Amino acid sequence: MNQKPLIKGPYFDANPTGVNERIDYRKDSHQYAAIKRSSSYQFDRETIFPRIYSQKPYHQYFYKGYLGIEEGRQANFADNLKFFFNYQIGHMYARYFLWNFVGRQNDQQGNGSLAEGNWLSGIQAIDNLYLGGQSKLSDEMIHNPSRNTYFFLPLLIGIMGALWHFKRNMKDAAVVGLLFVFTGLAIVIYLNQSPLQPRERDYAYAGSFYAFTIWIGLGVFAISEFLKKYINERNATLMATSLCLIAGPLILINQNWDDHNRSEKSLARDVAKNYLETCAPNAILFTYGDHDTFPLWYLQEVEGVRRDVRIVVISYLTSDWYFRQVKSGTYQAAGLPITIPNEKVAKGIRESLPFHDLNLAGSTDIKLLLDFLLSDSNENKLQMRDGQYENFLPTKHFKLAVNKVDVIQNHVVPKEWESEIANHLEWTFNNDYVTRADLGLMSVLVNNNWQRPIYFSAMVPSENLMGLDKYMVNEGFANRLMPIEAKLAEGESLINVDNLYKNIVEKYAWGNIHQATYIDTDTFRFAGMYAEEIFGKAARTLLAQGKTEKARQVAIKAFNQLPQRLYSMSDVTSYADVIDTLYKTGETKFANQLVDRNMKFLSEHMDYYQQLAIDKPDAGLEVRNIKTAIDSVDLYERILAGTREKERYTYVADLGRKYKKMYLGE
Repeated sequence: MNQKPLIKGPYFDANPTGVNERIDYRKDSHQYAAIKRSSSYQFDRETIFPRIYSQKPYHQYFYKGYLGIEEGRQANFADNLKFFFNYQIGHMYARYFLWNFVGRQNDQQGNGSLAEGNWLSGIQAIDNLYLGGQSKLSDEMIHNPSRNTYFFLPLLIGIMGALWHFKRNMKDAAVVGLLFVFTGLAIVIYLNQSPLQPRERDYAYAGSFYAFTIWIGLGVFAISEFLKKYINERNATLMATSLCLIAGPLILINQNWDDHNRSEKSLARDVAKNYLETCAPNAILFTYGDHDTFPLWYLQEVEGVRRDVRIVVISYLTSDWYFRQVKSGTYQAAGLPITIPNEKVAKGIRESLPFHDLNLAGSTDIKLLLDFLLSDSNENKLQMRDGQYENFLPTKHFKLAVNKVDVIQNHVVPKEWESEIANHLEWTFNNDYVTRADLGLMSVLVNNNWQRPIYFSAMVPSENLMGLDKYMVNEGFANRLMPIEAKLAEGESLINVDNLYKNIVEKYAWGNIHQATYIDTDTFRFAGMYAEEIFGKAARTLLAQGKTEKARQVAIKAFNQLPQRLYSMSDVTSYADVIDTLYKTGETKFANQLVDRNMKFLSEHMDYYQQLAIDKPDAGLEVRNIKTAIDSVDLYERILAGTREKERYTYVADLGRKYKKMYLGE
């Protein structure tokens, strides 16, 4: 389906009635081969200028809530226009425009909440009328470097400059106006963005903001001309220039420098190094996408770090060109042991093979399945509705034989785990179709024979692991595939805690996040992951194994390396295992500091959410953050119950009762 229809397209609740096909072409060795592809669906209900078109379930849910479409009512053109003006123009353009010339609440991504990502002027009466809650801002909100307030001054100067420009020279002003419109509103129409974007898209409209700054510059002449009516020309010019310097570049520099300065930031490099240093020598490391791959390529290419590791972007592996590329080596790393001929997975061939259950008994060897999926015989294919034959997956129950001698000789598992090596891996494939990337991974499993360590970065989603989750062993920033049979509780994972401890204490770097004046949104998300998934999980596991001193060292490392302030309500929960370990290993002073800081953050934010509910009763509660806060208080209460900190325990228990009575009626 066309992802962004512009002239004509479906409503989000329309039903598909057919498929439009198009012909693409693949260049073979001596000729071009035609490839039939599905280009778009046909629908029973379409409209001109479609704005609410996405068929994705979470988008459909958003459309209904945002537009107030009750159950049983179909979307109509009025809903279409409402979404265009209110969301695409209002939320996804005007909000960004006002960020630049009025001010910004914070750098958290805004999806409609009054507490995240809105424009803000710094004039409390106006901000409170628009957003509410301004009388109960927390210390973190007030002193957040990304809270930038310009008091409407750049906007007003720009408007004055535009009016002066149109009055003095209509043709020149029209040119700037066209630049402003075509790099702003026209981009809104062309992009036709669906809701819940993965990140803020303000950069898409930078040209429009640049155009407006031309008028801000001309605002000097507008103000000067106005002042000349009351004072002499020289003084008017000096006063207008001074005023515009203060209200323009100086206020912007003052407000923006701290949250745009990147001189203290080294997280991308350090995280990339952590990924690579997690891997054993000569490893294959599967990453997921751009963000967790490009810094690794930089380190290998520019700094020469861990060139023995072959990095493979699993999302790129679905393309024929990259599938061919990964067979070749890079630096000191050999290519992937994939034996699938290129012509078997050329463009248009075996890109997505369906699952059709043949009810095979037990689990099927992955080599047999791979041969079946690569077979060119129609006897091993499924006849489709159009009469053509296509390979298919006959079962989701996979099996891979394990040679224990190879596993031990290649030091695949820790020595103390050698008795738990399985005779075979047995798992359930977790998708309804097989991609080219799945075929590549299957070939690696068949041919590697445990000779090279296989890792998956912690960022790789479960759906891209082919169902191998239970054989993934956490070693920090990456999980290693090991043939270990272990009985785990639901949601738990195997942890090679000795390697994890060594990585944390000896190898990993932390991007200067403890000292940095400002931490951007991507960085503080990583900080929360560090606290919970790296430090917390390691400390908790070491404690459970009776390795108290090592657990203490990990918790102290966390205290010394994690940020000194919190950035989101979820961070309060993320620190729980670190705090618990500090108490249990005698580091009460550090634990108390974290508890006091975190509870202060939580209570001030809860006061703010309560004030929001009073000021903006129709906007709804900050349900997600309130629930996280209540769960966090319960968690801290349980931690403190096992300590001698009676006053802190009483304080936290009182908070819990207060919030439960207020929001849960308990």
